[in-house]
Amino acid sequence: MISSSVAYAILSKDMKTSLDRVASQSTVKSNADYYAANINKVKDVDDFLGNYKLYSYAMDAYGLSDMTYAKAFMKKVLESDLTDANSFANKLADSRYKTFAAAFNFHTAAPQAQTSSQEDDMIGLYTQSYQDSGKDAATESAYFKSAMRDVTSVDDLVGDPRLKDFVFKTFGIDGTYVSNSFLKNVLTSDVSDPNSFVNTQANAKYQDMASYFNFAADGTTGATPQPPQTATQQTDLVSRANANGKDYFQSAIGSIANVDQLLSDQKLNNFVRAVYNVGSTVSDADLKTYLTDPTEAAAKGYTTLNSAFSFNADGSVNGSAQTAAQTVTAATRFDQSTAYYKRIMETVTGADDIVADPGLSSYVKVAFGVPMSMTDENVTKLLTDPAYAASVGAPDAPSAFNFNADGSTVGAAQTTDQKNGILEKYTLNSLQKVVDYDDAPGEPDDVYYVTPAAAAFNKSYFEKTIKTITNVDQLMADDRMTSYIKAAYSLGRHGYGSGLVDGLDNTGLRQVLVNSGLAGQLGLTELHDAFNFNTDGTVTSPDGAQSAAATTQTSTQYMKRYDDEANDFMDDITTNYKNLITSSVGTGTFSDVKNINDFLRDNKQIDFSKRNDDLPDMYHVALQAFGLTEADLPKSMARKVLTSDAYDPKGYVASLKDERITNFARAFNFGSDGKIGQHLAPLSDASMAKYATNYKSHLLMFMADGPAKDKASKDAAKDVDAFAKGMDDVKSLDDLLGNTKLTDFILKSVGLDPKDYKKDTLKKIFTSDPADPKSYLNTRADTKFKDVVADFNFDKDGNLTRSKLGAVQDQGALDRTQQGYLAQTLETQQGQNNDGTRLALYFTRQAPNITSLYTILGDKALFQVVQTAFNLPSQVSSMDVDKQVAMLQKFMDLKDLGDPKKVDKLVKRFTAMYDIQNSTTQAPALQILTNGGTTKAAGVLG
Repeated sequence: MISSSVAYAILSKDMKTSLDRVASQSTVKSNADYYAANINKVKDVDDFLGNYKLYSYAMDAYGLSDMTYAKAFMKKVLESDLTDANSFANKLADSRYKTFAAAFNFHTAAPQAQTSSQEDDMIGLYTQSYQDSGKDAATESAYFKSAMRDVTSVDDLVGDPRLKDFVFKTFGIDGTYVSNSFLKNVLTSDVSDPNSFVNTQANAKYQDMASYFNFAADGTTGATPQPPQTATQQTDLVSRANANGKDYFQSAIGSIANVDQLLSDQKLNNFVRAVYNVGSTVSDADLKTYLTDPTEAAAKGYTTLNSAFSFNADGSVNGSAQTAAQTVTAATRFDQSTAYYKRIMETVTGADDIVADPGLSSYVKVAFGVPMSMTDENVTKLLTDPAYAASVGAPDAPSAFNFNADGSTVGAAQTTDQKNGILEKYTLNSLQKVVDYDDAPGEPDDVYYVTPAAAAFNKSYFEKTIKTITNVDQLMADDRMTSYIKAAYSLGRHGYGSGLVDGLDNTGLRQVLVNSGLAGQLGLTELHDAFNFNTDGTVTSPDGAQSAAATTQTSTQYMKRYDDEANDFMDDITTNYKNLITSSVGTGTFSDVKNINDFLRDNKQIDFSKRNDDLPDMYHVALQAFGLTEADLPKSMARKVLTSDAYDPKGYVASLKDERITNFARAFNFGSDGKIGQHLAPLSDASMAKYATNYKSHLLMFMADGPAKDKASKDAAKDVDAFAKGMDDVKSLDDLLGNTKLTDFILKSVGLDPKDYKKDTLKKIFTSDPADPKSYLNTRADTKFKDVVADFNFDKDGNLTRSKLGAVQDQGALDRTQQGYLAQTLETQQGQNNDGTRLALYFTRQAPNITSLYTILGDKALFQVVQTAFNLPSQVSSMDVDKQVAMLQKFMDLKDLGDPKKVDKLVKRFTAMYDIQNSTTQAPALQILTNGGTTKAAGVLG
């Protein structure tokens, strides 16, 4: 019989050939083929235990054949949660049971449409999508402002793809199929001409677009831009208005003896109409009636006008037409008109703006002494046509403004106001509605997520527009203004604390603004006092509707609070999503997403609650998270996407070539049948548990009990938690290798020194082909890496893949099982000839995984090798366990078990001693090897 020393030397010299020889044996090959073909057809643990051929094969592979009879025991092992330190398998002293349980997927978390990590990632993306839209808007707006400075022709704009895309997005136009020639025709059209290209060949969106640019028919931009009125021009016009208005009135009113004399004087007539808001449609006859008949004046809303003069019923006066106090009041009212004119001119972009505003138009008519009855068309001509202006006695009128003949400002591609307008429109169009709550879309109380860029534009709009407000109803008619005020003073649904559950509506807001008593009762005195509205809603303060200081304060508060309400709704949406996507029994919704149909249901269908009916459903939240719309991914298509393998490079999802859709699909765990399937992670839960356990073992293996070990144990637990959290972010091999804390953890857990492995080396190892005997993994890497690479669900390119997953056993575990079966078979067959060879082979195979001397004591085969190698007396087994460990420490160092050369030296020592103990004749060479049969009790394996 060949000695164990010789047999071990032959086998260990070329272990692969030895294993291949065993694998080629007909019975072994048949068993292996059957196992590979059927293990993942097993339905559950009972089905596995009931199939003796599969079950016994696996038990043999893990060296547990002597426990094959104990099915009830093994069922508890297989169903153990290896992430729970107190689970059945983890509490068993023999680590083989834990290794066996880790090879199968019989204990997995209940399937979920999304894991908590996937859910958190998607909710984060959902929230981020709104924030990103603001960043994108700010970036593109900055580019637009900068690039437009260099635009001198329509070709400059059309030839810049980024500018062109900006314009298309601003006006909600899909520019994919819009030709440059069509766009140029639109931008060079005269919007005011009903027969122009844009008005006959394009829709309202294009008409709106054209109004924001000043390209001439030839595509040029014309002269250097100027504001509608320079400061000098405005000062001159105000001086002219005062001279022809207030000053003239104050000097002439004292000589007026009757109403007809007043009305026949064009300047006085204009002054009265301008100061007391009497429109040009009111005839002089009617105006005379209002000045002389208090009753008729009151009936038509002109009480203030009537009481400002002292005309008798017949139009005569008793002394003078006005008292001194009345004249002062009239002059003060004209000063208010002047202040209004100055404020509003900041917002004027063309002659049409002046014509459309009665206050501005009246002021200009006073300034140039033209009749209040002048038509809007003629007012435009007055401001733009020198010949016409001269014909009506106001030759200086056109030079007081910077208008072209068509009423536009003299300018470039855009005036400042047009540029600000388009930026405002772009930013506001980039706002995304969070939720429409119990009303029709577009109602004033819709809640929007306001981006920081949009908030800045809202601030600019408010500060500009508040100067034009002359009565509270004008303010209330502007939803954007009222929304701004509500946000600034926390009057939204969630912010108002007066007991009105749904916040302060516009009716309530109006009352607070004009009624100080009500404002005080509601605790909104600050809001009331921030505005200058009289009880009848009018504004008589020289500051207008708000003083500059109050506007600044309102805006300061708005910028602090503009997103409060949207954030509250965002919380509602995300909370609702989380409740719905996972089992929610106990929350009042009683929902549970079990399949693709459940996920695609809307909120009204999926549960019995009505509270969430108006919130976005799960499908739309997911679309938003990944930058998709229902047009991009309709439900019918989403169903196919979610039931396809999003990690298959040749699959349906990959064929769409849309990263957004790929990420959408990977955020869920639906199988091809539409039911919840297996989540694809870089490591299975069992593998995660294995690395965590091994990490702790290697970290503590050389430490004696005491405070230092206790601290190290706590630190190890923190490292394990950090590893789990870090792995949640790993979506590819590059992610893994880019995080040295993760790779260091993995290397330490298998007993390798991270200092020996650079990122490039690890990448070569992970991207090697395990099936190629010449690959880097199989020729140059430590053998421990074969298991590590097999554990990770990466393909050869470093991407996540489902190809390694199995219903019962993943590919890596299946490979290890089959390799274990071959090794056990080889050892068993060798043991039939010489048990020493079997023990030697077994110890060599298990040595790299031994992290505790207690493991050796708990495994009879391992202990027999050590006992024989160091000629320990048989009485050792009856000693106290701790004393046995103390004794073993004198003979061997655990860290040497990670060194193949030192393990080989120990095993050869064992085979020599075994041969001595089990043979009466020693070969001369063996005597030399063992020093004549004596042993050294020196410290290490060698």
